[in-house]
Amino acid sequence: MATVLSFAVIAPLGMAHSPAEAQVFSTRQEETVPGIEWDKKRLERLDRNLRRLERAVQKVENKNAPPILIEPDPEVVALQATVDILSRKLDDQENQITRLTGQLEEANHANVQLKRENENMAARLDTLTKRVDQNEAHLKDIEAQYGPPPPPPISTGSADGDFDQAYSLLTNGDVDAAGSAFEAFTTNWPNAAQTPEAWFRLGQIRSLKGDKTGSVGAYATSLKGWPKTTWAPEATVKLASALAETNQAKQSCAALTEFDKRYGTLASTPMKSEARALAARGKCT
Repeated sequence: MATVLSFAVIAPLGMAHSPAEAQVFSTRQEETVPGIEWDKKRLERLDRNLRRLERAVQKVENKNAPPILIEPDPEVVALQATVDILSRKLDDQENQITRLTGQLEEANHANVQLKRENENMAARLDTLTKRVDQNEAHLKDIEAQYGPPPPPPISTGSADGDFDQAYSLLTNGDVDAAGSAFEAFTTNWPNAAQTPEAWFRLGQIRSLKGDKTGSVGAYATSLKGWPKTTWAPEATVKLASALAETNQAKQSCAALTEFDKRYGTLASTPMKSEARALAARGKCT
């Protein structure tokens, strides 16, 4: 550039060229410099790069110079935007995973609680089922004891026949049918010779079924007139026992006194032993 500048200064002073030489010189100068077409965009880009270079030089020479503003590359900007979007999506997914993990833990805890409650309910249901079964069995026993008696058998037409029929039912273990048969006998044959014994057998049947009050009435009815029969001592002791069980201690002791007076010699040894035991428990004098 120094050579060119010096030539440009000296030439006008020391040299005079003819028009032909000037023309030749001009033509050679134009041939050595090729033509360049500068469009607007290329000039703007060149200008930006030049300013960028100037700012870089200023930054190197002067540390206190303002920061260099370099225009970002559009591709880098687009890539950075994509990275930001993906980063936000990743954060959202992590938050969602954390939220779902918490929900899953809560669901697992609730499931454990529900399983424990189901086990407790199953155990309770099993206990209730057993209690229901026990109550049903007990109810059947109660119905068997206090339910309506079966209808009495058809009468044979005679007191002897009806009594034998009822007694046969009792000895065969059909207590309910025997009770109905003896009830019917006392109604159908109130004055028969077997009627007192029929009441005694009713007292036995009622005692077996737990009807203590009913047994007292049956035993007492059978002993009207203090019959001298083989079953009378037993009926008297059973009457005293039923009276004691129904909180009638005084009447129980009175029945035992009658036993000693009327059946002391007639009664069997087991009946005498049972009467003495009852008197001792009832503190009879």
